[in-house]
Order: sequence, then C-alpha cells, then structure tokens
Amino acid sequence: MPALLQCLPVAADKTANLATLRRTAFLASQCGADVLVMPELFLTGYNLGDRLAGLAEPLDGPSVAAARAIARETRTALVFGLPERDGYDVYNTSVAIDRDGSLAGRYRKIQLFGDIEPTIFTPGDRTEVVTLAGLKVGLAICYDIEFPEIARSLKRAGAELICVPTANMTPFIDVPTTLVRARALENGVPVVYANLAGAEGDLAYTGLSGIIGFDGRDIARAGASGEVFLACRTEAIRAPAAHPMLSTQHRDLKLDARAAR
Repeated sequence: MPALLQCLPVAADKTANLATLRRTAFLASQCGADVLVMPELFLTGYNLGDRLAGLAEPLDGPSVAAARAIARETRTALVFGLPERDGYDVYNTSVAIDRDGSLAGRYRKIQLFGDIEPTIFTPGDRTEVVTLAGLKVGLAICYDIEFPEIARSLKRAGAELICVPTANMTPFIDVPTTLVRARALENGVPVVYANLAGAEGDLAYTGLSGIIGFDGRDIARAGASGEVFLACRTEAIRAPAAHPMLSTQHRDLKLDARAAR
C-alpha cells in the first residue's frame, strides 16, 4: 500500500524535516501503508542554491541513519530526497529504505533541470529498481519522469511501481496532470508522485501530488497547495491479472526504425 506526503520542508533544518518524516511514517503505518514517498530534496529543502553542497551528506551519515531507524520503528519503507555527498561530488539523490531499516538502494537524478541544478549536482548515470515491502520499485526524481525513456527503462527492469520525489514548480502544471499520467499509462505501471507545495524563495511549487494507477487514471490527487497525505490500497493501482492491457507501447516499441533521409 503506497502513501505520499505533499509538503514544504523547513529550509536547511534536517532535524525538523526528520521529525516530519517520523510523524508521517507513523501515520502511514496506522493507515496500513508500507511504502511512503516524500518530495525531492525533502531533507534540506530544494531552492537553497549553493547551500545544498554544504548540507550534503554521504549515505552512511547521520540523517540516513536516523531515517533507517524511523523505517525500522514504524515498519514502513521510505523513499525521500536529499543532497548526497560522495567525495567531491554532490548528487540529487533519492534514498530507498526497506521496512526493516535496511538500505535498499539509492538513485542519483540523471536529468538535471534548468540552469541551476547542473551547477550544484553531478548527474547520475544509471536507473535503479529496488525491492521495498516485497515490491519491485523503480526510482525517478522530478524532471526524470518527463522523459519516456526513463520510465520505460524502469519498466523493462521489472518495476511494478515507480516512485517520484518531486520539486515541480510553476508554470509547469502539465507535468503532474498530463505527463505523469502518460508515463503510467504507456508502461502499465502505477506512479507515486510526491511534490512540494507552497513557496520557497523565488519558486512556487505546483503541488498536485498524486497516486496514479496502471491505466493512467488518478486514484488519489492532492490540490495545488497545502500539506496533504495520500494513501491507497495496492490492488487499486495495479492491473488485475486478467486485465487486457490497452496500452502496450512498452512491448511494441521498435527501436531499430530509422528516419527517412
């Protein structure tokens, strides 16, 4: 059973944001959810510019250790964003922690957005599918999900669910309302899209976080503003065993086609 929190983290306050993570994980557990998805760079906030490099931590640092303890305490798998330091490099990373507190994996954002992200982060170079609560979960971050190739790669690697921590800002309303639904529909894979909401410096986020079924239909959708918790039953978003898939692009794609000259 997946869940998400749409929110605005406290800028540069890891302690406060970890407290929100713990509170939300307990809520998810009480609802019966076993996978909780938080927004992009949730640990620190997104629109911090060069400050993100100073806030970055390795995966064996104190913040991930605290998150692992939360997962273990609440028996809830976690997917959340943080700036990850690895030597001289800083990555925009999603960490995946299973219900027993074990580190299931991490994904480093491949498609860095705009002019600012590439000046702060090193791009990742591989997609990632991990096992959380017994499900094969594909990881993507925000701008990644706007590229059909990323979601298709996750589908072909066996993803049964795609989790997308996000910091989508205005005026890009069509991303949560159109593109995310298209990625679910064309691959037959549910998507959990956890966005920021509110204003952070000169950015206003679109909200509209959602849990989208395998057929591209909204199962749960937040509004454009405010802190919102969403959860739904896994069977509500997955294709029934006997369901005829109406969209089979992932099966039918011909990559050997060449444009006419």
